[in-house]
Amino acid sequence: MLTGAKARKIKPGDKPVSDGTVQGLYLFPGKSVGKAKWVFRFVSPETGKRRDMGLGSYPAVLPKEAREKGLRARRLLENDKDPLDERQRLLDSERLKMALPTFAEAARKVHEDLKAGFRNEKHSNQWINTLEQYVFPSIGSIQVSNLSPADFAGALKPIWLEKPETASRVKQRCDAVMN
Repeated sequence: MLTGAKARKIKPGDKPVSDGTVQGLYLFPGKSVGKAKWVFRFVSPETGKRRDMGLGSYPAVLPKEAREKGLRARRLLENDKDPLDERQRLLDSERLKMALPTFAEAARKVHEDLKAGFRNEKHSNQWINTLEQYVFPSIGSIQVSNLSPADFAGALKPIWLEKPETASRVKQRCDAVMN
């Protein structure tokens, strides 16, 4: 088992050191003594080719953490999944989540785009204020991709019978934001 003491002694020019506990986990020497990078080597179940997956640099990633990452990758391989492809899928989904706005963000952007078309400032303010008052409290923080018609119905239900005209306008504004 590769320990922190052994890892600190690794120097440039040394051969990669196997962890010894996780099959395919190696510590490759860096450009100075005590600096190295963790690599998980495996054969992709999808392509049959050898691949190297970086797990971080030593000493930022300690042997215990590298072993945990290596074990997670090994489990993916046991389920016929390529760890690098899985990591990329996770990164892509995170980027997508970060790129999609919440309903409140989208509504404010639509409002900015529509502002010039209002006859006066009162109408412009009323457009966004009704959304802030009736819709944002319940669904304003939800990403637009995660919203369903039921979410909008739930947001408008409290005012639908009491203020039908306002509810109808707010629904039209929600439709404009989602479009």
